[in-house]
Amino acid sequence: MAANAPQLATHVLPDLLASVRAVARSESWQVRAAVLPFLQICVFRHQFVIAEEDMAAVQRLVVELLGDTQVEVREMASAAVSVLVRISGSPLALDLRDLFLNWANPTSRNNSTTSIGRNFSSIRCGGKLSSTADDSCLSRSFPQGLVQPSFGGDVVRRHAGVLGLAGLVGAYPYDVPAFMPEVLVQLAEFVQEPMPIRQTVRNAFGEFWRTHQDAWPVLKERFTEDQLLTLTNLLASPAYFS
Repeated sequence: MAANAPQLATHVLPDLLASVRAVARSESWQVRAAVLPFLQICVFRHQFVIAEEDMAAVQRLVVELLGDTQVEVREMASAAVSVLVRISGSPLALDLRDLFLNWANPTSRNNSTTSIGRNFSSIRCGGKLSSTADDSCLSRSFPQGLVQPSFGGDVVRRHAGVLGLAGLVGAYPYDVPAFMPEVLVQLAEFVQEPMPIRQTVRNAFGEFWRTHQDAWPVLKERFTEDQLLTLTNLLASPAYFS
């Protein structure tokens, strides 16, 4: 009911979001999963009145739930990432891309804390890199103060990164922004990984093709020849990108 309300009073919204964040810490994975659709609707409907600190807290929660031990929660969090990127735009997408690649890349697992620390101390803001903690745009572009998920294993960690990348792709169902071709190439590299990573990649490309095929003759011009060749070589259905 609250999520679908046309407009909640501004003094009510912070308390509501704080309650949702508390519920998201439940030991029941069904409860954690159920929080995410509610949160998406609530934030989307109130995106123009939500305080920056509340939006940053929502971003932190969603990104942390990507590392949940339960796959259903991780998948719900991936959908929530798409909604947050639609609201906040490319600056958030670019910084989350770096974090998700760090999680997904098996060669970086020994340096995860260092790399995540770099993401929070030197982030992209309006096309520039900033290392100032109180920069005015940080709360709008990146979820500061993220507590690194425990992941519960290397496969969970990598799956969280791949789901995050899939969420970035899903944020632009009818467009191909400048950063997306390289994200798709990086995502396709995980198509031979163990389940559930492999299935996530296939689902992401299936949905991408479904929403982009009508305009593909135009959208494919935003890819380089090497990117198109890489995608056709790596994916099970080269016809997607022919």
